[in-house]
Amino acid sequence: MAFTQKPGNNSSEKKNQEQEPTNGGEEKEQEARLKELENHLQNTREKLREMEEENEELLARLQRARADFSNYKRRIEKDRFQDRVRAQEELILELLPILDNFARALQVSPRSKEARNLCQGVEMIYKQLWSVLEQRGLEEIEALNKPFDPNLHEAVERVYQEDKPAEMVVEVLQKGFKVGEKILRPSMVKVNKGGDEDE
Repeated sequence: MAFTQKPGNNSSEKKNQEQEPTNGGEEKEQEARLKELENHLQNTREKLREMEEENEELLARLQRARADFSNYKRRIEKDRFQDRVRAQEELILELLPILDNFARALQVSPRSKEARNLCQGVEMIYKQLWSVLEQRGLEEIEALNKPFDPNLHEAVERVYQEDKPAEMVVEVLQKGFKVGEKILRPSMVKVNKGGDEDE
């Protein structure tokens, strides 16, 4: 018996043969597309990493700039405060001779009623001025009957007083003043030598 091929079978085989190369082309195209996507993904990752690094650098620069500005602000505030303190100290120093003159004027004993009234007015002005300066931190340096302290007192004379201990301030010639711990003007004083007068 002879076998004859059906024409229909032949054409389906041909179709399969024709489709195989087409499927292979699609696979290659898909592989190329996949490779392209992988390259694109790799590039995107690199760009993202670069952007993250740049972002970190910008953040670090921003933090440094903030810290610098904060330090600058503190420095400016400190300078302003020191300038105010200096200006205040200079003003007080200029007013101290006026305070001294008021104190000297009040040591005079008035004889007439008019002079007494005038002295009362001067005393009121003196107290008012002293009150304002006290509010600004001015303090009188205690000196009389205190041990001599070269940081607070300026000895202009050494005297002998038997009833006082050695190195004791026995007279204040000019009052000294300070603001906080800063000495604006030391007290000008007489200091007792102590011991025997001949020494």
